[in-house]
Amino acid sequence: MSCFRAPAALIPAPVIASLLAACGAGNPVPTPTPTPLPTALLQQRYSAAATAYDTGEVPVAVAENQYCDPAAATADLTKCASALSGDRQATVVFDDAIRGLRFPPEARGAANQLLNDDARLETLLEQAATAPSLTAVTSLTPQIFELLSATARDADALRALIGLPSTSPMPTPSVIPAARPGPGQPVNTT
Repeated sequence: MSCFRAPAALIPAPVIASLLAACGAGNPVPTPTPTPLPTALLQQRYSAAATAYDTGEVPVAVAENQYCDPAAATADLTKCASALSGDRQATVVFDDAIRGLRFPPEARGAANQLLNDDARLETLLEQAATAPSLTAVTSLTPQIFELLSATARDADALRALIGLPSTSPMPTPSVIPAARPGPGQPVNTT
């Protein structure tokens, strides 16, 4: 499994290292443990995956804001596509880490909902990353933000069920798909 495929020019080496550490470089998708993890260990592993995701999202969100707005002086379809692809890949890495966790029965539905909504988001990010123009990317933005809001709610619900505080910010709609609300820490690109 390739944990992160975004161009290194867009993502600093320490960020790539943290993403690889979170998912295990070159390891297949982990199989969930046979029994639910102890709460403290589950919280630790979820938090590690969320923190790695959020750390990776900062440079991705900056690149999306810089290159995906068709009205911006820095608009660039190729760099926008790379940023959107990096956004998708960061989501995939997070989801792989979550799939490797065995949640208690009361949290499984919330975990599945988060993974299902993330899968839909990954599909839209892939469509945006392969769009023929920045205008086409912009046309997908409302759907992307709808799923960003859904995944933020999903992550908050899951966090509550495993005893973690709710920290996912809701997305602020803009011209392009800006920082995705992380399943862990708030992403601030300003």
